[in-house]
Amino acid sequence: MKTIFFFLLLSTTALAQFTLPTNEAGQVQYQEIVRLSNPALPARQVYTQIRSWADQHYTASNEAEQQRDDVHGIVFVRSFYPIEKRNVRYTLTVEAKIGRYRATITDLVVEGDGLTLPVRATSSTVEEIKKAADSDVKNEQLVEKIAAEQAELYQQIDRACRATLASLKETLTTTPNK
Repeated sequence: MKTIFFFLLLSTTALAQFTLPTNEAGQVQYQEIVRLSNPALPARQVYTQIRSWADQHYTASNEAEQQRDDVHGIVFVRSFYPIEKRNVRYTLTVEAKIGRYRATITDLVVEGDGLTLPVRATSSTVEEIKKAADSDVKNEQLVEKIAAEQAELYQQIDRACRATLASLKETLTTTPNK
């Protein structure tokens, strides 16, 4: 009976953890290189399409900050995803090249309840939360709830980042590339 309980506890903990994509340094990063249907499309035209998408996707009302490097064909956006009672801030960098672009989302930070915390590669497990508490946890269900909520937050962050990249890709791949 003890073995069944141990495996049940282990599987519950494993299910609660969620992993986000990372770069070679271990930092959370979403990156996509997209080749357009016209491989000879000038970088300037790709950049113009990226700017148009950014202007539509990041209106002034959502408090996004855009910066552009017209010489190198790069758009930088600092914005946030409102997720439940929190804001998840991020940086989006989109670089135009001939017939393609590279979009990268980095610098993810969760703000809420008076806290500002960087998003880690994986959500915390029950054991990690207990260890961070550095004491005997009296309410095991509370710790499990915290781990599950953090895993759900990470899943929502993942969906939001992927939706941003998908929106950009859809716009640039369905726009007529002359």
